[in-house]
Amino acid sequence: MDAQIAAHRAEPRDDLTSFLVSAELDGQKLLPEHIRGTMVLLMIAGIDTTWSAIGAALWHLGSHPDDRRRLAAEPVLMDTAVEELLRAYAPVTMARLVAKDFDLGGQSLHEGDWLLLPFPAANRDPEAFADPAEVHLDRADNRHAAFGLGIHRCLGSNLARMELRVALEEWMARYPEFEVSDSAAVTWSSGQVRGPRTLPVRVA
Repeated sequence: MDAQIAAHRAEPRDDLTSFLVSAELDGQKLLPEHIRGTMVLLMIAGIDTTWSAIGAALWHLGSHPDDRRRLAAEPVLMDTAVEELLRAYAPVTMARLVAKDFDLGGQSLHEGDWLLLPFPAANRDPEAFADPAEVHLDRADNRHAAFGLGIHRCLGSNLARMELRVALEEWMARYPEFEVSDSAAVTWSSGQVRGPRTLPVRVA
């Protein structure tokens, strides 16, 4: 990354690295570590989250044969299925810094506090989703928060959707018959990104 930054300082071009090199924050050029950190974040932010979403989708389909058979028989459902699997197994929990003092559900929050926003829990809110604990591959009304909402919405959300859709389309085309072979052997990550890390499957 440092070599990339140095090369773009010496020879600016029309790309993201040169944009960061020339960017200013409060009238000051960004520090090299800020530029490097932003580049690393953009490079890796969509890796763990996306493969976790793909893994969770395969886990669901491999554990729920009715849904797997339906998706195999009705590939037209893929778009709504992708959104529903993102809703049901949102891979990310984010933190936000409290900007000013306020009360949330009787809990006092203060400026500078950290607040954890569990997107998976929001996606199972019964006031926002009918039958929230169940996966419905044809769910049409699905304004989920898997990518966040508003100004902090994930920059790569459309790319992630495409990657998940293509991965599932290719997997289902090649392996329409598969199942989780040992549910006790499935392991899940913990922390801000959640998804299966060990997922043994048996294909027909």
